[in-house]
Amino acid sequence: MDIGSPEWSHLIVDGAAALGVALVPDHTHLFARHAAELLKWNAVTNLTAITRPEDIARHHFLDSLAPARLIAPGSELLDVGSGGGFPGLPLHVVIDGLRTTLIDASRKKVSFLRHALRAMGLSGIGALHIRIEEIGRNSAALRSYDVITSRAVSALAPLVRAAWPLLRPQGRVIALKGHVSAAEMNALRDTLAGMELGGDILLEPVGYSLPGVKSERTLLIVGRKP
Repeated sequence: MDIGSPEWSHLIVDGAAALGVALVPDHTHLFARHAAELLKWNAVTNLTAITRPEDIARHHFLDSLAPARLIAPGSELLDVGSGGGFPGLPLHVVIDGLRTTLIDASRKKVSFLRHALRAMGLSGIGALHIRIEEIGRNSAALRSYDVITSRAVSALAPLVRAAWPLLRPQGRVIALKGHVSAAEMNALRDTLAGMELGGDILLEPVGYSLPGVKSERTLLIVGRKP
């Protein structure tokens, strides 16, 4: 299977349909361009350990699309620790009118992201070499985002603590994780309680699966209840 081949595109289209996301050829063409640039840069810059085309389709693109149904068109999205562009870049491609900021602490990865955005001809999206904690020090960024995503986070509590001031009143943090342990959930509940946020707080783990992938996957959603 090759990047951009009919088999590769069908794998993504069929997998996305199982997630409730309808794709068109323009989407898969952009994904193929993204994947090709990713592999080209990966030869000299460590962007991903996943290099087989079918694994890239499943573990990068399909995994990135898992939260797409939870994000409204026209939302303001901040993707934390974007690395090779996941999940923020695929989400930007498929969700209409999304305004997206990709951030990463690695200057080399941000250089790749900026190159990929130019190569794909995308608008309404940018990449910054910055940490989320630094964004929070800018008063103009407070309450600016409808959705904050991350697939790179190992500990949920620090992400939520840093992200919360940046969220609009009904905003959401969506973390893409593997198995979420009871200890991790308890630590996150303790963090939220210690933040004394007031009101009803949503903390919801949503399991999902990817075709051909046996490992457990979880969307952890945190925000205020409507």
